[in-house]
Amino acid sequence: MPFIFNKSFIISFLLLLIFFAFITFLGEDASVRVHDNLEANIAWYKSLADQHLLLVSSYTPNETVMQAPRIAFGSEWSLIAWLFVWFKPIVAYNINVILMSLVAFIGTFFFTKDTFKLSPKIAPFVALGFALLPFWFSGGLSSAGQPLLFWSFDRILKKHNSAIDWIIFILFPFYSSLILSGLFMMVLMAGYLGFNFLKKERKVAYGAGILSLVILTIGYILVDYRLFLDILKIGTPAGFIPHRVEFMQGNTFAECLIAAKNSFLGGQNHFPSFHTYLILPLVLFYLIYGFIKQKKLITFIFYLVILGIISVIDGFWNFVGFETLKDKLPILKAIQLDRFYSLYPILWFSVFMLIIRELSIKIAIALACIQVVIVFFSNQLVEDYIKKVIHTRDYVSYREFYAEDLFSKVKTILKQDKNRNKRVGMVGLHPAVAQYNQIPTIDGYVVLYSLDYKHQIQSIIQPELNQNEFIKNYFEQWGSRCYLFDNEAVIAGDGILKKQKCCTEKLDYNFDKLKQLKCGYILSAVEVNHPSEHLKLLSKVEDDNWLVWIYKVL
Repeated sequence: MPFIFNKSFIISFLLLLIFFAFITFLGEDASVRVHDNLEANIAWYKSLADQHLLLVSSYTPNETVMQAPRIAFGSEWSLIAWLFVWFKPIVAYNINVILMSLVAFIGTFFFTKDTFKLSPKIAPFVALGFALLPFWFSGGLSSAGQPLLFWSFDRILKKHNSAIDWIIFILFPFYSSLILSGLFMMVLMAGYLGFNFLKKERKVAYGAGILSLVILTIGYILVDYRLFLDILKIGTPAGFIPHRVEFMQGNTFAECLIAAKNSFLGGQNHFPSFHTYLILPLVLFYLIYGFIKQKKLITFIFYLVILGIISVIDGFWNFVGFETLKDKLPILKAIQLDRFYSLYPILWFSVFMLIIRELSIKIAIALACIQVVIVFFSNQLVEDYIKKVIHTRDYVSYREFYAEDLFSKVKTILKQDKNRNKRVGMVGLHPAVAQYNQIPTIDGYVVLYSLDYKHQIQSIIQPELNQNEFIKNYFEQWGSRCYLFDNEAVIAGDGILKKQKCCTEKLDYNFDKLKQLKCGYILSAVEVNHPSEHLKLLSKVEDDNWLVWIYKVL
């Protein structure tokens, strides 16, 4: 194919390979996102692999992760889950990151060149800018694969399709998420199909388009069969009530308006588009230029309207006025409709493409390269590495966060102690750290567990919650982070309590309730000054990053 010999393509692809080499070189010493990543998903996948839980029934308890049901940890039909079975966790993680970026590059190249009709000299640089986005690990191709999927959909509608397009639609659900983006991609594609029908566009293959959406839907149903069976209450234990029924978001109208504005201007952190610094100013200039020159801007404005609608949905999803509706329709608490923001990256880059295709090739390439630079240096992996090398500002790496050598010592101490209750509670530490190291915890971060269990944990920590309104509301109105919160050792900021000179006076817990959950130990990031008759200090272990106090529950 002639595009392979295009200089722009070769340069862009080589730069992408260098980025992959950088990721591989850093390995466990890389700066990796903590939020909804190190503190959660990676430990989840490893716990499934360690305990051989991938194929068990939906309500089999995960003994390592607070005995939460298997259904809370995703589908066994996901490629990501099997990567953790086949490879070491860091290798699985990096393979996933590289695959996401590689598919993003290839898909965006074809989408840019064929769908938006940009020059093959420009398309590779736009593709590189999209491929370098820090896609959310757990999403797979949920965001990274959208250009490829939309390119195939466009070819199917225009009757230019081949077997590869149908294969993409068949395989896509096995490496993406229905609830993160699949549902919203299908809404967008169905809307585009319906728009063409209303226009009475004769050149569109409506039947083939509908068939492709049917294939995608069936694929997602098969992959997420656990979710659909649970919705139908098939296999759900009698009396099981999910903790999500107590979800309560109460933002005022003014707060929602600000959130919508921030969403439009800055994007969303799980699906970053990095459009603020270049694409957004270009939008303003292009609108002014278009009105002056009386250009037809219907398509351009249509994209902006869609983006505006998404930002309003995102901003107002937690509006206090919608809580009654969510209570009447519990499915709205299970499926977050604000996740239309998963379409931000592809839509903002589409707006970018609409603008630069009006410009000369040299200017378009220059702007695409500027966007590449913005995305590259906005990536946490790169940004933190530069801060470390130039400014000597260290970060907590993957290796340091999970601290396997340190927690090997913790496991030895727990093993030597004569206590039949080997489950632990974590104070000032993410439970995922213990879970990753195969130490079972009574607390954790889980998207689905029983309301009864939440209330059990709440009965333990209620005295601490009553001393801090923020963590009280955080736990009671959400609760997916089912942590043993302490009023004085709150995990904040980047979610990490490194070595602390401070301490906590006491743990104001209901220890009788704690022992009912067979919790034998407390692992704390801070010293408990007055452990009372319920706690005995066994030991403390430390490395360059962590200081862990090990208390036995008496």
